[in-house]
Amino acid sequence: MNQENKRKIILIDDNAILRTIFGYMLQGFSDYPIEFHPFKNALDALDFLDTHDISTSLGQPILFVDINMPFMTGWELMDVLEDKPDFINQTKIFIISSSTSKSDQEQLANYPFISDFILKPFGKELLYEILRQSN
Repeated sequence: MNQENKRKIILIDDNAILRTIFGYMLQGFSDYPIEFHPFKNALDALDFLDTHDISTSLGQPILFVDINMPFMTGWELMDVLEDKPDFINQTKIFIISSSTSKSDQEQLANYPFISDFILKPFGKELLYEILRQSN
């Protein structure tokens, strides 16, 4: 299948096990074809996003971003993306975190382009619901 005919899903999380499990969960999703791009840090993801077109005819690309990562936090990545209006207008962005701190929840107000804050761990049912609603 042509890569342009696949929905782009990008996960940025420093936890290798979570990246693997996330990929397995996506394999069970059959509503539409997916192209999955996992990254262990935000810097690698930014390099990819700067050099690849992630647009598709199957709906907006979806970006899942952890908050606490080495080199650049999820919030620092949001600061960078905020200066890329074309990207944030064409992409659904979800923060994923195991943090239950009030300050992280309050940070969401600074980034109105973030679709939601998802608490880890989460199962495939929630992931599939997000993918269906983000279509």
